[in-house]
Amino acid sequence: MSGGAPRLSVLIPTFGDAHTLALTLSTLCTQTLPSDLFEVVVVNDGSDPLPYAELTGAVYPFRFRFDSLPANLGRAAARNQAVRLAAGELVCFLDSDVLAEPHLLARHLAFHDGRDGPAVLIGKRYEGDWAVLAAAQAGEPLTVDLVRPVHEDFRFRVPGRDSSPEEWLAGAPWVFALTNNVSMPRQTVLDAGMFDEAYGARWGFEDTDLAYRIHQVLGDDAFGYDGLAVGFHVPAVRDLSNLAGDYQANLELFRDKHRSLAAELVDMPAPTDVTRKIRHYRRVLASCAELGLGRLADVSPLLLAELSGAVLCQAFGTDEVALGEGSVTYDHGRPVSEHNLHLLGVWSPFPDGTFDTVVSVDVWRFLEQRELSRFLRLGLRQAREVVLVYTDGPAAKAFTADVPALTSPDFFGSLLLRRYPQARTDHFGDVTLFRVTAS
Repeated sequence: MSGGAPRLSVLIPTFGDAHTLALTLSTLCTQTLPSDLFEVVVVNDGSDPLPYAELTGAVYPFRFRFDSLPANLGRAAARNQAVRLAAGELVCFLDSDVLAEPHLLARHLAFHDGRDGPAVLIGKRYEGDWAVLAAAQAGEPLTVDLVRPVHEDFRFRVPGRDSSPEEWLAGAPWVFALTNNVSMPRQTVLDAGMFDEAYGARWGFEDTDLAYRIHQVLGDDAFGYDGLAVGFHVPAVRDLSNLAGDYQANLELFRDKHRSLAAELVDMPAPTDVTRKIRHYRRVLASCAELGLGRLADVSPLLLAELSGAVLCQAFGTDEVALGEGSVTYDHGRPVSEHNLHLLGVWSPFPDGTFDTVVSVDVWRFLEQRELSRFLRLGLRQAREVVLVYTDGPAAKAFTADVPALTSPDFFGSLLLRRYPQARTDHFGDVTLFRVTAS
């Protein structure tokens, strides 16, 4: 090893898993990247330090640093401490249970050397099985030759995964940038404000949150994917019920913090479906705005009573109509403000019972089944009544294979009654109102 500063710092949080960390460190000892070009910084998130004694006393071919937090503060706090300690201009985040393929670090470094500005590289993590574990314990190199379909990372089950990653990354690459195998300049992390420690010791979203904020500044073009920058996830025994609770709590925190359509659509489905939905609904809303669809003023005379109360209104042109005190709009044609959010309506920061009525003018007709069902369920928690406004004709202008819209109100009325027997349909010439009250 030379005495100069390393180019790349590998940052690993750990908590009570010295056994898997030992395997991870062993795979970092066999990297093709010269050992003087990288360092490894491990931060113990407040767990018992005794099991780590052998690892901290070992000699490695690379520069190694081990630090401990005074308590279990969470992955965000552990990673932030690792960032502070890092000496490299680039940081590569790995988990303590991710085993590195021999070329992993070389590929991360080569990516950044080929860029003109700050960028984020998303590596590939395979889900290892007992055969992968046995190979690692035997000291065998973990190469892509071990990979079978069962190892596939749930994030990357998408056609054209490796040949055209820009297609599935487009619009929301941050969804894929989980810190089990991702790299970026250290300064980029600092400029973004580092990890938000409000996520605490719960599982999930502290890395998604950081990537989201970086994307807000750098945009799509700064994110890349390398399917040959590979790590293998060590099999584990987990308490899935507790993890689900952590996930939901941190998802709520993430959504409430960012209050955007993209954050609202993040959910349990595979990230490739999340990014597809984000792109889809952005197209829908842009089409509605361009064609003048969903304008509240066109139907407001039919909604005088509803609009005079506290209404949550999903429409365009909402500033042209007087709304009751305590009203909030989801109008994507107006700037975001405290009382106008750019949401779709499948999640809301407002408590149950906040509004008298939830109204959607035509926008609801473009919602896919999952989102429409959620919109109705949520609406009936937040208000006594949900009113879906269908205007005959205008939405047909937006109807394409890429932007499908409901065009059969009578059929929809039958669907609605099956789920909500209390629903009522009112016809006013070219306008149909579907009214659903809380049962």
